[in-house]
Amino acid sequence: MKILLAVCCMAYRTGAELFVHDVAQALHRRGHSVVVYAPIMGDMVDGLRQRCIACVVDLKQIADAPDLIVGNTRDDTVACLAHFLGVPAISICHDRTASHGQPPLFTRVRRYAAVDANCAERLSLESGIPSAGIAIVSNGVDLQRFRPRPPLPERPRRAAIFSNYATESPDTRAIRSACESLGLSLEVIGQGVGRQAAAPEEVLGEFDLVFAKARCAMEAMAVGCAVILLNEGMGLAGLVTTAQMREWHRWNFGRRLMQAPIDHDTVRREVLRYDVADAARVSDYVRTHVSLEATTDAIESLAREVLQAEPGLPAIDPRDELREFARHVADNLVPFGTPQVAVQTGMLMAHVQALESRLATVASGASTTQAELQQVNARAAELERQLQDLQGANARAADLERQLQGLQGANARAADLERQLQQDLHGARHRAAELEQQIRALRDSRSWRLTAPLRWLRSNFPKP
Repeated sequence: MKILLAVCCMAYRTGAELFVHDVAQALHRRGHSVVVYAPIMGDMVDGLRQRCIACVVDLKQIADAPDLIVGNTRDDTVACLAHFLGVPAISICHDRTASHGQPPLFTRVRRYAAVDANCAERLSLESGIPSAGIAIVSNGVDLQRFRPRPPLPERPRRAAIFSNYATESPDTRAIRSACESLGLSLEVIGQGVGRQAAAPEEVLGEFDLVFAKARCAMEAMAVGCAVILLNEGMGLAGLVTTAQMREWHRWNFGRRLMQAPIDHDTVRREVLRYDVADAARVSDYVRTHVSLEATTDAIESLAREVLQAEPGLPAIDPRDELREFARHVADNLVPFGTPQVAVQTGMLMAHVQALESRLATVASGASTTQAELQQVNARAAELERQLQDLQGANARAADLERQLQGLQGANARAADLERQLQQDLHGARHRAAELEQQIRALRDSRSWRLTAPLRWLRSNFPKP
């Protein structure tokens, strides 16, 4: 199969980006022709290109249409649908709240999928997609990369917060305080503190206990670490044990589970539940049921189902599809288009300026603490990423509007051609009727009847 994987960005190592990164390699290993499309690319695609996986920022770079589009973010899926007319698609929802997780509502999207039950609820409860038709394609861990660590010690010695969203916040201070009270050292690994792990499989095995959520938690469990589910600003779920393993897997070990507050007492209570034997059973479950191969199997199954059913489906009226593109532009892009993006951009720039002012105060020796400085830096980086995403969304909106105008022009030209053909056909029929009338008049004339014997002689006795 020729598969086009679409996502909004391949630069920050977030859930959807890492999903595309790993699935692209897995599909490539299975012999499929894979192209990754993202308007924004970073160094995380270098490894894909080294493995001969095409990564493009412009759909015009792709000469041959794919067999299937697998979209992971809304607007980028729509861009692929507009560029490759007639190609069916699968849409995967990776986020319950972010705008890019909204599903593109097009007839050519033959199947909708979600990475967990939380995202599936977004599709069914907020977008009108029947829950019976939503597939679950959970995140999977690349077991070739994340190898088992040596057995855990009876008591944990080293702990880590493993999250790109972690900063030196009050939540982090509460975790650090709880760990110190139990004799554990704590490190923070993630982009928010300027320590992003490009190869987490190389460092996770150094820790006995890991605080993480979702994909990061699954990777730590696959290695064999004991894991406490939590995330800064969201809350705490607790120590992952075999008792709730299947249920928490259904929710992707994500935000839906994090209902308790993060404070010294709640964190300390969960750390004291550390159990070596149970952590080993949890790791076995993850390595059996939460693998990248299982995720790839699910995507392949959906892809074959869509492509096998496609020839038997009725053709989509181009006018109906044009209306779907128009609705997408009107309902989803225009409300967040140029004026609104300008306002949002101004707000973000004001935040950035305020943060820069605070940084200047710190630099001049004011009383702001080092922890606050790191938090400000992290927030500034996050706001700059949001600004880039908004600018990219605005550019994609303008491009889609240009494509929509081209489709509308093509539809108008087709209508003009149809009218011209109708006029030509009517004229031809009129001329044929006139000739037929003339022939009848000629045959009814007296001269035609008088010359009939001569015509008979000429046809039967031609000149020598």
